Amino acid sequence: MCNSAKLTEFSPAANDTIIVNDIPLTSIGDLSDINTLVEGIGENNLLSTFGGFVKKFLPTKAPSDYKLFLTYLSNDALPLSSVRLPLFHKVHFASNVLKNDSRVSHPSFIAPSFCKDLLMSGQKPEKTGGIIGSIKRQNNIEEAVEQALLDGMETVIIFGYMKDPVYYYSKIVPLINKHPGQIKYAGFMDDRQKMYDAVSDVYSSVSKPWSAVRHECTMTYTRFHAPESPNEGDRMANDQIFGIWKDELAL
Repeated sequence: MCNSAKLTEFSPAANDTIIVNDIPLTSIGDLSDINTLVEGIGENNLLSTFGGFVKKFLPTKAPSDYKLFLTYLSNDALPLSSVRLPLFHKVHFASNVLKNDSRVSHPSFIAPSFCKDLLMSGQKPEKTGGIIGSIKRQNNIEEAVEQALLDGMETVIIFGYMKDPVYYYSKIVPLINKHPGQIKYAGFMDDRQKMYDAVSDVYSSVSKPWSAVRHECTMTYTRFHAPESPNEGDRMANDQIFGIWKDELAL
């Protein structure tokens, strides 16, 4: 429902509310060239790494022109220890577990991720496993693929945005070559109903509280295989989640 554009078009204006996810801001000045900052993530650049380290210890405070929120969806993305929290007015956590694990005393609130309204899949294929999530080392995708094959899946489809190409070519491609024709990389799929209709089972090797994928598997009658996650209580409805954001952003 939101308008979107490329990062190269991003230009903050006075009184904007900016929600930041998985981008290592070290100063307000980074907002003026956010595209360059994002392109540098993951590059082995000693100079930029040292610069970020130095900036971390410079005095800072939340900006007066903007309202900055940091949204923190998992503890395997951007470690909070590397974030300049004083830049942000508040931190959004996707779960109580994440907040408790972070052990930070910064103003914060909790709201799980939204889920699309999905339907029970009409006719599913047999023995077709799916791996859903960004292609990055922290998701241990190769372990999930191997477990799916051990369980007798005849085909394994990997759905996800290519966030770490080095990891993909060093860990996933060797598996694809080892099992020709069995493992396929489908990339990011925006049509989640179509994605769940294409698989009988979904595999994950990481434990995530309030997992959107787990909830979507329940809605589509897709078997979900993953380690047990900490109990977060009942799943929130989308209107409840929206209500939290509406209050926090003073909409």
